[in-house]
Amino acid sequence: MREARIHVGLWIVLALFGFLVSVGFIQERLREESSPLRRAELQRLIEQRRGAIRELSSEIEALSARVDGVRERAGEGSAEVDDLVRRLEELRRVVGVQAVEGPGVVVELSDSPRPATTRDDLTDLRIQDVDLQLVANALWRSGAEAISVNGRRLTATSAIRKAGTAILVNYRAVSSPYRIVAIGDADALRDGLEGSEIAERFAVWKEIYGLGFSLRSEDALEAPALSGLQDFRHAVPVEADR
Repeated sequence: MREARIHVGLWIVLALFGFLVSVGFIQERLREESSPLRRAELQRLIEQRRGAIRELSSEIEALSARVDGVRERAGEGSAEVDDLVRRLEELRRVVGVQAVEGPGVVVELSDSPRPATTRDDLTDLRIQDVDLQLVANALWRSGAEAISVNGRRLTATSAIRKAGTAILVNYRAVSSPYRIVAIGDADALRDGLEGSEIAERFAVWKEIYGLGFSLRSEDALEAPALSGLQDFRHAVPVEADR
């Protein structure tokens, strides 16, 4: 009898622990977007990637000029031309101006099929912009060469944000189900995402809210080129009338 009570007590403790962990994940999901520390971290990441894009864009322009010059001097079939063209094509892939094909993984996120009956349900039963951000960041950290969301290519200057009830990727609306394609080493991408905190959270959210989360490897995927390159703009002070 005592052994049975110990087992019962253990299951109660485990169930209580699981409930507390679930509550922690839920609260963290709601706090994720508003956390000043998280915003600062994302801002640093954005600035780093913007700087990388500017450097790569300059390098592309310089290489393009070199390719033109070498072609004029040496002709189309030279080894130097071929090497410059390969380098230029690789940079185009990284910056996002060229489509990327190859093996990788597909992550699919979807809203819950349950109808929203309260105001909180509008958040709890739907995929949020921060969910897409965290999945994309986990894939970048795992070595993704290129990522797209519902056919929208992500780059260092891409924005995934909320506008009312819609989610915008590169300032264009996308809707559930969200299909995230990541090109790269499929095993590394799977391991990196499955071991991430966001994957652990979705395991809980699937049970509680019915949110969809799936991950699979594929041998032939495509991340399309960025449509409509984004120009950098900044504010300029207006001179006062004298």
